[in-house]
Amino acid sequence: MTSPLRVLVVDDEAPARRVLARMLQESPGIEVAGFACNGMEALDVLARERVDVLLLDIEMPQLAGIELAARLSPAVAPAVVFVTAWPQYAVRAFEMQVADYLLKPVRPERLAQALEHARAQLHAHNATQRVAALEASLRTLRERVPAEDGGEVWVEWGTGRLRLSLDDIEWFAADGDYVQAHTAERGYLMRDALNRLASALPATRFVRVHRSTLVNLAAVVRVATAANGQLLLTTRSGATLAVGRRVKARVRGALGA
Repeated sequence: MTSPLRVLVVDDEAPARRVLARMLQESPGIEVAGFACNGMEALDVLARERVDVLLLDIEMPQLAGIELAARLSPAVAPAVVFVTAWPQYAVRAFEMQVADYLLKPVRPERLAQALEHARAQLHAHNATQRVAALEASLRTLRERVPAEDGGEVWVEWGTGRLRLSLDDIEWFAADGDYVQAHTAERGYLMRDALNRLASALPATRFVRVHRSTLVNLAAVVRVATAANGQLLLTTRSGATLAVGRRVKARVRGALGA
């Protein structure tokens, strides 16, 4: 079921507000979100109410309709329909990509048409946002998920980012909401989660040896058992990593040790 359009009426003349209110109440799929006498009042309503469409007069005291529309962020702004007695603002209004421009006195059928234009504009805007979000997600995945052949990951480096080869990373360690990628020289912060890395990295190369540690099998040069029975791995750089008791047999199998 399509959600009703919530409409805010902004006009400094009470009779004009009453006429629009009556027509809106008779329009199916429309809710009146409120009324404002000028642009400043409209901003207050927008701050506390969900508004899909602005029916906006142009010439008003304090903050005119054109100025109000120009202040609104295109990313989150409601659709704007100007309602005015002045035809000379039409060119400027449509340059601002408003949904429609109505001349007073407004006819019911013309208002209905303008509201449909507003609904279509909102749907198009939402679809554009969804596509942009999907493209951003795909870019992130392409950046963060390493390739099977060779493979690389991005890590934080000063005010920028650095690309590291998986071959150079000996192990990954959970670090709060982040991950530390450890090479022979140092650790690098990654804006990622260990669980996601564990599922994305090739299982033939990286093995979860502890709930907080993911090891590059090729980096392990020594396997030992401590006095308490815990399995210990030594990497090329000399780092010692403890293996969780529940995964000890699986880790030995993966290493062929």
